[in-house]
Amino acid sequence: MNSNNESLKRILKKYNLKAKKRFGQNFLHDKNIINQIVKSSSCDERFIVEVGPGPGLLTNAILEKKIKKVLAIETDKTFLPILEELKEKHPKKFEFIINDALKVDLDKLISENYSVISNLPYNISVPFIISLLIKEQPVKWEKLTLTVQKEVADRMMAKINTKQYGRLSVLTQWRCRIKKICEIKPSCFISPPKVISTVISIEPKKNILTPSVENFQKIVAYAFGFRRKTLKKSLSKLEIDINKLADFCEIDLSLRAQNLSVDDYINLTIGYEKFLK
Repeated sequence: MNSNNESLKRILKKYNLKAKKRFGQNFLHDKNIINQIVKSSSCDERFIVEVGPGPGLLTNAILEKKIKKVLAIETDKTFLPILEELKEKHPKKFEFIINDALKVDLDKLISENYSVISNLPYNISVPFIISLLIKEQPVKWEKLTLTVQKEVADRMMAKINTKQYGRLSVLTQWRCRIKKICEIKPSCFISPPKVISTVISIEPKKNILTPSVENFQKIVAYAFGFRRKTLKKSLSKLEIDINKLADFCEIDLSLRAQNLSVDDYINLTIGYEKFLK
């Protein structure tokens, strides 16, 4: 019998709690997986942000390490008693706020560098990750250790010329190094998800100052907005001569979005910025 599973069940029963679909909640109970997440996060001596602490099993495992502090962001107010108990138990190492993580500007809220460890609620995983990917350099986040849907992890790590390769792949691989830690079966959760989950580790590349985030996102969004069309069609709405852009960047406009590498998109954006001047 999984003792962590029984422990989680007792916590949920004590506080009359259950996973809510509208918050994308699935509660991880597998102790081995939790320990693997914490170990891979290299969290010692770091300021840690946890999104969606819920019943607190992962939170407690993080607090057992030599971290500077944990800031938990929880949108579900029913977990307030658990969070208050954690604050009482760890007054110097634990803080929490009740808010939607997508509405919290971590860089403004936290004065120092930070890392994120989270079993992300699946309904916010992609927008939350993108919000960190597109922050201006130098970024304040040092490492992300995240549990996401396997499909999301596969898209982030996808290679050129594959079905999964898309906007998320290009944005991630442009600015980050990403590594798969492990996969998690649905049975490792209370309120099991219908999909396999993946733990990933993401670290930012340093000194990526050009091209601008705004223009890079624009080029990538236009290209993948019509991924079945050729680049000649998908980039036609750009306010410059795309034939001159293609010649300058040595890009074949008969290709499609999934046929271009991350470096190709960097060159396209640099060329775009040149022709805008």
